[in-house]
Amino acid sequence: MKITELRIGNWVEQTEHKESGMPFKKHIQFSESNWYRMGDCVEYEEDFEPITLTEEWLVKFGWVWNKETNSYEKYPNGDARMHLEYRPLNGSYKMFNYVLKALICERIWYVHQLQNLFFALAGEELLITNNKTNKQ
Repeated sequence: MKITELRIGNWVEQTEHKESGMPFKKHIQFSESNWYRMGDCVEYEEDFEPITLTEEWLVKFGWVWNKETNSYEKYPNGDARMHLEYRPLNGSYKMFNYVLKALICERIWYVHQLQNLFFALAGEELLITNNKTNKQ
Protein backbone atom coordinates (compact mmCIF):
# COMPACT_ATOMS: atom_id res chain seq x y z
CA MET A 1 0.00 0.00 0.00
CA LYS A 2 1.27 3.45 -0.86
CA ILE A 3 0.63 6.13 1.73
CA THR A 4 -0.83 8.32 -1.04
CA GLU A 5 -3.79 5.90 -1.25
CA LEU A 6 -4.96 6.98 2.20
CA ARG A 7 -7.45 9.65 3.19
CA ILE A 8 -8.00 11.00 6.67
CA GLY A 9 -10.38 8.54 8.37
CA ASN A 10 -9.27 5.42 6.47
CA TRP A 11 -8.90 2.32 8.64
CA VAL A 12 -5.38 0.81 8.52
CA GLU A 13 -3.23 -1.54 10.55
CA GLN A 14 -0.44 0.26 12.36
CA THR A 15 2.67 -1.34 13.79
CA GLU A 16 3.90 0.33 16.96
CA HIS A 17 7.38 -0.38 18.22
CA LYS A 18 7.34 -0.76 21.99
CA GLU A 19 10.36 -0.30 24.23
CA SER A 20 10.44 -4.08 24.71
CA GLY A 21 11.35 -4.39 21.04
CA MET A 22 8.23 -6.41 20.27
CA PRO A 23 6.12 -4.82 17.54
CA PHE A 24 2.43 -4.39 18.34
CA LYS A 25 -0.20 -4.18 15.58
CA LYS A 26 -3.54 -2.42 15.95
CA HIS A 27 -6.33 -1.06 13.75
CA ILE A 28 -6.57 2.72 13.69
CA GLN A 29 -8.27 5.43 11.68
CA PHE A 30 -5.55 7.29 9.81
CA SER A 31 -5.53 10.88 11.03
CA GLU A 32 -3.97 14.24 10.42
CA SER A 33 -1.60 13.62 13.31
CA ASN A 34 -0.26 10.51 11.52
CA TRP A 35 0.68 12.74 8.57
CA TYR A 36 2.47 15.16 10.91
CA ARG A 37 4.34 12.41 12.76
CA MET A 38 5.50 11.00 9.41
CA GLY A 39 6.77 14.45 8.46
CA ASP A 40 8.66 14.57 11.75
CA CYS A 41 10.06 11.07 11.09
CA VAL A 42 8.38 9.67 14.21
CA GLU A 43 6.18 7.33 12.16
CA TYR A 44 7.03 5.78 8.81
CA GLU A 45 5.09 4.61 5.76
CA GLU A 46 6.22 1.07 6.57
CA ASP A 47 4.34 1.30 9.90
CA PHE A 48 1.00 1.24 8.06
CA GLU A 49 -0.52 -1.73 6.24
CA PRO A 50 -3.89 -2.24 4.57
CA ILE A 51 -6.62 -4.19 6.34
CA THR A 52 -8.03 -7.05 4.28
CA LEU A 53 -11.72 -6.54 3.52
CA THR A 54 -13.81 -9.25 5.21
CA GLU A 55 -17.46 -9.95 5.93
CA GLU A 56 -16.83 -8.71 9.48
CA TRP A 57 -15.79 -5.29 8.15
CA LEU A 58 -18.76 -5.14 5.76
CA VAL A 59 -21.15 -5.77 8.64
CA LYS A 60 -19.37 -3.14 10.76
CA PHE A 61 -19.95 -0.65 7.96
CA GLY A 62 -23.65 -1.51 7.78
CA TRP A 63 -23.72 -3.68 4.64
CA VAL A 64 -26.52 -6.26 4.77
CA TRP A 65 -26.54 -9.75 3.24
CA ASN A 66 -29.03 -10.22 0.39
CA LYS A 67 -29.79 -13.90 -0.40
CA GLU A 68 -31.40 -13.05 -3.74
CA THR A 69 -28.26 -11.46 -5.15
CA ASN A 70 -25.81 -13.52 -3.08
CA SER A 71 -24.06 -10.31 -2.09
CA TYR A 72 -23.87 -7.59 0.54
CA GLU A 73 -25.85 -4.43 -0.21
CA LYS A 74 -26.03 -0.84 0.96
CA TYR A 75 -28.27 2.07 0.01
CA PRO A 76 -26.34 5.32 0.46
CA ASN A 77 -28.50 8.43 0.10
CA GLY A 78 -31.52 6.11 0.10
CA ASP A 79 -31.48 5.34 -3.61
CA ALA A 80 -28.08 4.31 -4.97
CA ARG A 81 -28.13 0.53 -4.57
CA MET A 82 -24.60 -0.86 -4.19
CA HIS A 83 -23.72 -4.55 -3.96
CA LEU A 84 -20.50 -6.31 -3.01
CA GLU A 85 -19.90 -9.89 -4.06
CA TYR A 86 -16.96 -11.96 -2.82
CA ARG A 87 -14.74 -13.48 -5.51
CA PRO A 88 -13.01 -16.52 -3.99
CA LEU A 89 -10.64 -17.11 -6.92
CA ASN A 90 -8.68 -13.93 -6.22
CA GLY A 91 -9.89 -13.06 -2.70
CA SER A 92 -11.40 -9.72 -3.67
CA TYR A 93 -14.86 -8.19 -3.80
CA LYS A 94 -16.53 -6.69 -6.83
CA MET A 95 -18.98 -3.81 -6.56
CA PHE A 96 -21.96 -3.66 -8.88
CA ASN A 97 -25.44 -2.22 -9.28
CA TYR A 98 -27.81 -5.20 -9.33
CA VAL A 99 -30.75 -3.35 -10.90
CA LEU A 100 -28.73 -1.79 -13.74
CA LYS A 101 -26.49 -4.87 -14.11
CA ALA A 102 -23.55 -2.46 -14.07
CA LEU A 103 -20.09 -3.31 -12.79
CA ILE A 104 -18.72 -0.45 -10.67
CA CYS A 105 -15.36 -1.87 -9.56
CA GLU A 106 -13.92 -5.30 -10.26
CA ARG A 107 -11.33 -5.73 -7.49
CA ILE A 108 -11.57 -4.43 -3.92
CA TRP A 109 -9.16 -6.14 -1.53
CA TYR A 110 -8.81 -3.69 1.35
CA VAL A 111 -10.94 -1.66 3.74
CA HIS A 112 -9.40 1.67 2.70
CA GLN A 113 -10.17 0.92 -0.97
CA LEU A 114 -13.85 0.38 -0.14
CA GLN A 115 -13.92 3.54 1.98
CA ASN A 116 -12.40 5.63 -0.81
CA LEU A 117 -14.67 4.17 -3.52
CA PHE A 118 -17.79 4.61 -1.38
CA PHE A 119 -16.89 8.25 -0.69
CA ALA A 120 -16.25 8.91 -4.40
CA LEU A 121 -19.61 7.40 -5.41
CA ALA A 122 -21.87 8.44 -2.54
CA GLY A 123 -20.22 11.64 -1.34
CA GLU A 124 -20.32 10.44 2.26
CA GLU A 125 -18.02 8.56 4.61
CA LEU A 126 -18.46 4.86 5.22
CA LEU A 127 -18.96 4.79 8.99
CA ILE A 128 -18.95 1.93 11.45
CA THR A 129 -22.48 1.20 12.64
CA ASN A 130 -23.88 -0.93 15.45
CA ASN A 131 -25.49 -3.30 12.91
CA LYS A 132 -24.79 -6.90 13.98
CA THR A 133 -26.68 -8.53 11.09
CA ASN A 134 -24.83 -11.12 9.06
CA LYS A 135 -25.76 -13.88 6.64
CA GLN A 136 -28.93 -15.71 7.57
